[in-house]
Amino acid sequence: MAERSGTIAAALFLMPSICVISIRYGLPTVNEVISNDIIIELGIHSLALLIGIFMYVKYGVVEDHEYHRSAIIKRLSKSYSQEDKGLWDKSDNAMLKLEENAKSSVKGRKGQLVQAKMSGNIGSLNVESSEIEVEEDLDIEIVTHHRGVNTIIDEKVLENRIVKPKKSFITRRLEKSASRRIERKKIKQQRKNTNANTNFAKSKTINGESDNHWDMPISSNLTKSVVPCKECGTLNNSTNPYCTSCGTYLS
Repeated sequence: MAERSGTIAAALFLMPSICVISIRYGLPTVNEVISNDIIIELGIHSLALLIGIFMYVKYGVVEDHEYHRSAIIKRLSKSYSQEDKGLWDKSDNAMLKLEENAKSSVKGRKGQLVQAKMSGNIGSLNVESSEIEVEEDLDIEIVTHHRGVNTIIDEKVLENRIVKPKKSFITRRLEKSASRRIERKKIKQQRKNTNANTNFAKSKTINGESDNHWDMPISSNLTKSVVPCKECGTLNNSTNPYCTSCGTYLS
């Protein structure tokens, strides 16, 4: 902090008192009034001294950067102390709640486990649990493979343990309707097949078709149409354009 001049500070301290003394000796009437009453005289001089002290203190304080910095640090330290006090109070309350919860008795199986852990030591908490042996009455077969381990349990054991879920009324109705539709489709398909077979048999009997090839009629090319020649009267085949005997063109 910057330092002030001591002479100016002393002058400021003495200046109010000097002003009072100068007024008393400069004004005789005022001096007589003050001198007649001791209380007024002491009060005026005390007030002058207080004003001098105030001026001396104000002059000695330099409100520079360091002054403001120290004032801010004081305020922050006060707020920090209050926050720390509040945090400590909260932590104390939390510890009290934890102690109350620890002292409160827990009933049942959980309480027994807690009591056993609290009565033991830290090493007992890391101890592995005891092994449980399987009953000999259960018929269980274990089959091991190279890629894993599979367990095959007898069907009798599964039947005793597995309970089939009950179907609702709507599910049963839907299954019945679906089964009925499937049965109807099968019956319709069978009827279509029987009708197709009967129609095929009827068409075969109408057309005179038979499985025996000897019963089928054979078409003959012996009977053919003939055309007579106009010149010589010879009968010629209709496929021949000219007469075979005279060579005349057959129109």
